[in-house]
Amino acid sequence: MRTLGRFLILTAAMSAGAASAADPTYVTGSVPAPVYTVVPPAERLTVLGVFADASREMQFVMAILLVATVVSLAVWALSLGKVGKADAKGVAGALGRLRIVRSAGVPLGCLAASYVMFSSFLGISNVRPAPSLTVVAPGLAEAALAIMLGLLATTVAVVCERHLEGRVRRAAA
Repeated sequence: MRTLGRFLILTAAMSAGAASAADPTYVTGSVPAPVYTVVPPAERLTVLGVFADASREMQFVMAILLVATVVSLAVWALSLGKVGKADAKGVAGALGRLRIVRSAGVPLGCLAASYVMFSSFLGISNVRPAPSLTVVAPGLAEAALAIMLGLLATTVAVVCERHLEGRVRRAAA
C-alpha cells in the first residue's frame, strides 16, 4: 500500500506540467502515508455502471460480445445431440460458428478497447491541467471491460469447440 502511495505521489508530481519539469524538486526522507477514503456505495463504479456510461458504439460492441458468448453456449448445447446421431453437416456447421466467435472475439474486444483508449487520450490531451487518475479510471475500466468480454467470448467458443471435436473423435473411434 505504501508503494502505491508513493507511486500516486510521483504520478501527481509528474502530471504537474512543464513548470515542474523546469524546476525539479526531490522528496527526501520518508514520505507520509496518504490517507485513503472509501467511496460510498452509491458512488462506486460497477460493471453495469461502466456499461451504462459507455458510448452507444461501445455498448453495441459489448452487447455483441455478450451475445456471442451466449450463442456459443447455445450452439454447443444444441450440437451435443447431433454428435451421437452422426449428423456430420450439423456438427460441421456448429464447429464453423464456434470458430467464427473464436476468431473474432479477442480482435473485436481489442479494437473496442483501443477505440476507448484513443478517445480518452484525445480528451486528456485537450484538458489543462491534466486530469487525475480518478477522472481517467472510468475510461480505462471501459477498455478493460471490452477486452474482458472479447476474451470471455473467445474462451467460451474455444472450450465448446474443443469439447465438440473431442466428442466427434470419440464417436468416430
